[in-house]
Amino acid sequence: MQDSFDGMARSGLLNEKIVVNESTVLLGSDLILDSFGFVTFISDMEERISLEIGQDYFIVLSEIYGVDDNDSKLTAGVLARYIEKLTEDK
Repeated sequence: MQDSFDGMARSGLLNEKIVVNESTVLLGSDLILDSFGFVTFISDMEERISLEIGQDYFIVLSEIYGVDDNDSKLTAGVLARYIEKLTEDK
């Protein structure tokens, strides 16, 4: 995730470098990305994961527990656990 954010900062999609940690909000209140930035981040993550595991990989937000709740936030930690769970057998 950090590599994705670093690339976005280098390309000018982010105004400043962001250090990602477990509680970094990716979606929901207090988010650090606008809608274009979020889509770019998710697309970049899918591409990086696909290259690493050698097959197409897609992040499905509706499959991540709690993301569609009204008060929920998608944090880097929640996304990391989702990705780990889906890629552990790849």
